[in-house]
Amino acid sequence: MTKARAITARNSVAQQMRQVWIDAKLCIGDGTINRSDLVVAFDISIQQASHDLTAYRASNPKAVDYDLSTKCYRRHKGGKPAYPQHLRLSVTNAVRALRIFNEMEESV
Repeated sequence: MTKARAITARNSVAQQMRQVWIDAKLCIGDGTINRSDLVVAFDISIQQASHDLTAYRASNPKAVDYDLSTKCYRRHKGGKPAYPQHLRLSVTNAVRALRIFNEMEESV
């Protein structure tokens, strides 16, 4: 596998993980997500977060709506998760574990 292809494959996996995480975030709490949630969780740019949210919405048009008043995406009433619960939990736990690890590293 060439170096460029390996980078593309990693990006694809990272993008898929972010899509699952978006889905998980919409299923918990108040069912909302915005760009800054992705930026904080994955240390990505605002532009990448916008791209990810747009891609999620394009893939799941009946699952999510954009709320202009709060400037966030909100789970559509009756919208169903796009990914199975075990996958949403796995990705959410991995992101949480990495955040804790990074915080521990920074405090050393």
